[in-house]
Amino acid sequence: MLGFLRYVALGPAPDPHVDFGQSMGEDIRFMWRFRRCRRLSVEWRTPTQEEVSQIAADAILARFGDVTIAVGEVDGRRWIVRERDWHGWPDPPRYVFFAVDQSGAVWAARDFDWWPRGWPAM
Repeated sequence: MLGFLRYVALGPAPDPHVDFGQSMGEDIRFMWRFRRCRRLSVEWRTPTQEEVSQIAADAILARFGDVTIAVGEVDGRRWIVRERDWHGWPDPPRYVFFAVDQSGAVWAARDFDWWPRGWPAM
């Protein structure tokens, strides 16, 4: 019975090929955090080759996007933007944003199509 109620309230179990196991609550929290992040000023820079290699080796980050185009540091978190080669309907949005804390845990993650106005162009 509890499993059925959880399914009705939260939906099916996360698909490991689509997401990284976040709950619906975390998804909503990520959405709100991204809304705050896109309003902040950030100094983006091109990632170093070492950062590109680290991100490509990460089990979660490497699955989302094809190339890391920007890295920034805000409030002790590393912000990462990756771009997809294939994007637009029916494919996912062009960019994916991650904010990762110092322990490597994802603090925020969100797909987006348009570069936020508050962020300098890359």
